[in-house]
Amino acid sequence: MNQEQALIDVFGNTLATNPSALRECVNLLRIYRIEPESLHSKWEAYIMNTISSSRDEDDGSMTDAHLEGFKNNLRRTLELKAAQGSQRQAQSTSGSSFAAPKKAQLKSRFPGSTSQAPKVIHDMEIDLNDQFNSPEPKSSMGMPTTPFRKPAQPSPSSKQFALRKNMSEIEETLNSHLKLKTEPPRAGTEYKSTINLVTAVKPYRYMFEKLTDKGEALDDRIDAFAELYRKRYPDTEFRNPAYPSQSVVTVVGRICSDANEGKANEQSLLLETSRSFGSGARVKLDVMEVTGYNFFPGQIVVLSGLNSHGSVFAVTHVHELPAIPMAGATPADLEDFQYKKMAGQPIKMIVAAGPYTLSDNLLFEPFAALMEHVNTERPDVLLLMGPFVSSTHPLIVSGDIDMMPEAYFAKYISVLLAKHQDRYPKEMQIMLVPSLQDVIHETLVLPQPGFEHPRALGLPAGTYCLPNPAQFTINEMVFAVNTADILMHLNGDEIARNPDRSDRMSRLSKYIVEQRNLHPVYPGLASDPDSGVDSNQFDLLDLRVCPDVVILPSKLKHFAKIVDNVIVVNPNQLSKMQSGGTFAKLTIHPMSESALSDAVMMMDEDDEQTMSTYHRVYERCRVDLVRV
Repeated sequence: MNQEQALIDVFGNTLATNPSALRECVNLLRIYRIEPESLHSKWEAYIMNTISSSRDEDDGSMTDAHLEGFKNNLRRTLELKAAQGSQRQAQSTSGSSFAAPKKAQLKSRFPGSTSQAPKVIHDMEIDLNDQFNSPEPKSSMGMPTTPFRKPAQPSPSSKQFALRKNMSEIEETLNSHLKLKTEPPRAGTEYKSTINLVTAVKPYRYMFEKLTDKGEALDDRIDAFAELYRKRYPDTEFRNPAYPSQSVVTVVGRICSDANEGKANEQSLLLETSRSFGSGARVKLDVMEVTGYNFFPGQIVVLSGLNSHGSVFAVTHVHELPAIPMAGATPADLEDFQYKKMAGQPIKMIVAAGPYTLSDNLLFEPFAALMEHVNTERPDVLLLMGPFVSSTHPLIVSGDIDMMPEAYFAKYISVLLAKHQDRYPKEMQIMLVPSLQDVIHETLVLPQPGFEHPRALGLPAGTYCLPNPAQFTINEMVFAVNTADILMHLNGDEIARNPDRSDRMSRLSKYIVEQRNLHPVYPGLASDPDSGVDSNQFDLLDLRVCPDVVILPSKLKHFAKIVDNVIVVNPNQLSKMQSGGTFAKLTIHPMSESALSDAVMMMDEDDEQTMSTYHRVYERCRVDLVRV
């Protein structure tokens, strides 16, 4: 295959319809003696950096201006690399104890290089200045040319990961009596599942909160729960817990703590009221008379008790909050989704959460292993949750990277996704949810909009870029996702004595549904990057309806549980620093066809608009937690 055809195969229509650009790229291959794939990765890194820093609308096409800038950028980068290599060689020869120069710092919010550094492919000397017929820079005058750095060798973790013995093992199963979906989709079939976003998050300016707005948002949440409780129990009359009372009264408010440092405890518990039900006052809580309780900062509670002296509210009873309405659909809609669109076949879904690479490299071997499962299983839906390129990765933190973080995403994640979609077109739907630890995302607080430039990341067409947290439907089923480690937060902040649920993970999961919010902890820890919430967007974290499935990736041990008729899944992380982690595989079976048909026949025209049937996904969904 000649170089022109090889370039067209890699670049696609970008060069196929641009003969002058094709000639320039052939010259670059000859000058630098690199492969078309390497040139393409350098171009992708350059154009992504250019688009992200440009204020104008730029589609990243290979214009003459872009091509000229790319050539200059490539020349400067390789000149700098050659100069640094020469200096290191000279210092090594002379026995100098001085360290080699560090890589340049990124001008953006993460360390690294402002352009893609070369991966150098050949052990040969290249006189860059002669090749470009340009004056020799002063910094490299008289310096001998030197071979570029060879590609990095596999790290110890890579070797250990490649030799792992427990790959593909099922660690845990929920509803094991249900069958797995083993038959792949028929060739030529198109998407059978319909995906809709329940709550959209548009880009917004954060760090512009006013104290008055924050106070109103917090008050509104207390008042909303008070209204819900009074609708359920109309005779309820809420009182101010800070006022002295000689008889038992009912109060509503938010749990908080007066502990300046460390975890809240029984002695530091406070109840914060809204302006409507207590003038915003805080009162100390005495829970010694309660047989059992479980609280966390930010929790909205309804309590009964008395305040004999006006200083301490002695709790006698903790009331259960009204349950959020269950999701439902008409029998006709259920029959349409499950038997007309899905032809009675189960929906197969693979769910994974980052990090997707090992801690001592950025080769993304765990993600490649996951995609092997995807290529074999051929699921209907693939849900990937961040972090994709983590800001806490040691190489990102130190700046020891060869290209922009977006380029890592495009090279190691987008390419594999695109290959699958090209091989099995319109068969699998892909959904991406970002994380607060993602270097490739601009928003650092909850809620996060979805990735704004999927094309710049190289994602295949049709990819759903969801916000974080996300609420969406797949056919009739309602899903909720939060990639911030809310389970870890709740686990660290919970204050409990003789709780009603002995299973800690079930108890932590129940808070999400009970509080009707995907991130109910408030305030978060200042030292925790996953705890920031923009108070002006509080309502975007609220659950609109009781979800059928809640997915909460966490560092805590993986699990899949049924909590109050809701399936809660923690797939854990795909990469566990120096070894592989786990992912979740969901197989959701349809309801009984005969029962749905009978229900449809029994409905009249009036019932068709109002009659609703619960989804009962917890009865027909099998969850397998699999070792990657």
